[in-house]
Amino acid sequence: MYKRQVESDDGRTIDEARVVAALEAHDVDLVFLPSVLYRSGQLLDVERLTAAAHRTGALVGFDLAHSVGVVPHDLSAHGVDFAVWCSYKYLNAGPGAIAGLYVNERHFGTRPALAGWWGHEKATQFEMNPRFTPATTAGAWQIGTVPMMSAAPLEGALDLVHEAGIDAIREKSLALTDYLVALVDTHLGDEFTVGTPRDPSRRGGHVAFEHPAARGVVAALGARGAVVDFR
Repeated sequence: MYKRQVESDDGRTIDEARVVAALEAHDVDLVFLPSVLYRSGQLLDVERLTAAAHRTGALVGFDLAHSVGVVPHDLSAHGVDFAVWCSYKYLNAGPGAIAGLYVNERHFGTRPALAGWWGHEKATQFEMNPRFTPATTAGAWQIGTVPMMSAAPLEGALDLVHEAGIDAIREKSLALTDYLVALVDTHLGDEFTVGTPRDPSRRGGHVAFEHPAARGVVAALGARGAVVDFR
């Protein structure tokens, strides 16, 4: 077993064609990619990359940490095998909130490598049978009892996402990021550059700015009470 990593040409984005080429050139069993690159906000084409992976016989999963709650996803329609995400970013559940897992239904019935009590078939879970009978859904991949205090914030946070609608959230997000990019272009000096793709279809929910003295800029903004995320 070995890992193959597709390098970035510019240090901020990934050329999807290189990912496809790597899949075709090497014997790959599992592909795991972010839906959005946190350094630049680049949004990858989940449908295209999933199809490319499946053409070579590989399973494919995505880390949706920087897209869930701000970018619409149709994982089943795109054939994604599995996906994981956190809940404290665009889902607004706060630090310590439980993570999420998606498993394509074609994998239901697969025995998980980690057999946890909470992944047992719920109808017979409390019979305490020493033989593990996995649930017939994605619940089979659960390990232990859900921590209630970590799950509680999602009760209200997910209601708000459903009420607003993910398509409306995406539309508003793109309008805001377009506006922010325009402000940078208009009001900041030439040393400030936008590190995020300007094409809305290739942009997630955040915008990255670059500056030769970024660390100093961040310190100056912090001294004025601004909270800045620096990479």
